[in-house]
Amino acid sequence: RILAKALNCEKKSDNSFEPCGKCDSCISIQEDCNLDVIEMDAASNTGVDDIRDIIDNVKYKPAICKYKIFIIDEVHMLSKNAFNALLKTLEEPPEHSKFIFCTTEVRKIPITVLSRCQRFDLRRVSEEQLRKHLQKLVQKEKVNVDDTALKIIASSCDGSVRDSLSLLDQAISVNEEGAITEKEVKEMLGLSDRQTIWDLFDFILSGSPNEVIKCFDDLVFTGCDPLLILEDLMNICHLVTRVLATPSSVNTSSLSEYDFSRAKDSATKLNMSSAAKCWQLLLKGHNEIQNSYSVKESTEMVLLRITYAADLPDLKNLINKDSENVKKKLTENYIGKKDKGDKELNSENNLTIGSFEELLVFVKSKKEMALYTDLSDKLRLIDYKLGYIKCSIEGKYSDIFITNIRNKLNVLTGKEWDINISEEESMMPYSQLKDLKLEKKKENIKKNPLVESLMREFPKSELSEIKDN
Repeated sequence: RILAKALNCEKKSDNSFEPCGKCDSCISIQEDCNLDVIEMDAASNTGVDDIRDIIDNVKYKPAICKYKIFIIDEVHMLSKNAFNALLKTLEEPPEHSKFIFCTTEVRKIPITVLSRCQRFDLRRVSEEQLRKHLQKLVQKEKVNVDDTALKIIASSCDGSVRDSLSLLDQAISVNEEGAITEKEVKEMLGLSDRQTIWDLFDFILSGSPNEVIKCFDDLVFTGCDPLLILEDLMNICHLVTRVLATPSSVNTSSLSEYDFSRAKDSATKLNMSSAAKCWQLLLKGHNEIQNSYSVKESTEMVLLRITYAADLPDLKNLINKDSENVKKKLTENYIGKKDKGDKELNSENNLTIGSFEELLVFVKSKKEMALYTDLSDKLRLIDYKLGYIKCSIEGKYSDIFITNIRNKLNVLTGKEWDINISEEESMMPYSQLKDLKLEKKKENIKKNPLVESLMREFPKSELSEIKDN
């Protein structure tokens, strides 16, 4: 309606778009009795017939004002056919007609409609601006409202002026005679006690389940909504993370001294990985609770899950623990392997490959992957010596296949190789044995207390790969 008044104001100057608010057009538009300003709620009028009524009305010139204005609220609710019916009129509108579309879901509007409109994004109002606006209103209305209560209302309406005015009206109706305090606003909105919620956050991250349950029960007993408790914890987690990451970016004007002090105190006890883990679990828990049969029990389970996850040792510290010993051991292993490799591969004439597995390693180091695949996948080993392999073959084979393997080994090692094919009982191919060893190694790792606790916390997780240092 403000835009409608700006377009049709009779007394505005040529260089200004500010409506006077005193002329007949401004007054009639404000009082919703202007014949040339037509409003339609698209949420309840979604069909083609509703749009056709507007299209039929467009061709008539305004009765009183300069422009005939059509305001369609929640325009994204219109059906596809309704949008299509409107396209031609939007493409070539009469000079005397203007359309104002209002929506909170601009992505749901077809691109063909957006391309024919001029777009204005109305951004959220900051909490501080909202608080000052509400403060002016209560002074004009001569209502006694605590400044802290106004801050709570401003922070609860997500930047919406209309929502903040609705909440203020509710607060005034709760106590029309006395002063409206922080306690009354919290009770009206179902918010939790700030000190208790901060204590709950600290107890969660310190891994204290008894204190967590006690704090949560106290909050629920006083009438706090469990879902709002979780949302308060998410806000606190976000604040603490910002204090950790970029302290200078925290807007202290919109925070109470108590919140800022507690945030700095909590930040000294946390690292970034713990804060990020807490945020992820809170966010996941919030989604789970909305689909749960019992909000209280589900919230309690989410809080306990985060508490026990916070009590787990930090992986970074575990990795860095005894780092000097690990480096020393790795260095010794590297030197040992290097010396062993030098002895084996320094001279082909003095080549010593003591096992079939070492032969495969040697072949792989020479980048002979076709030969490596044949040896590991198709040969079922019976006996091995340097220059001699006794085996059976997996599946069908030919003499050419055996000859190719023998020739390649002769060239690689500089020795004559004898490959004897037998029908005796033999081992599995090396690749299958390797897979079995890997599975056994995974099972052993899963028995590790740290890995067990992680997999309990994340039931759908899998151990996919093992890397040796």
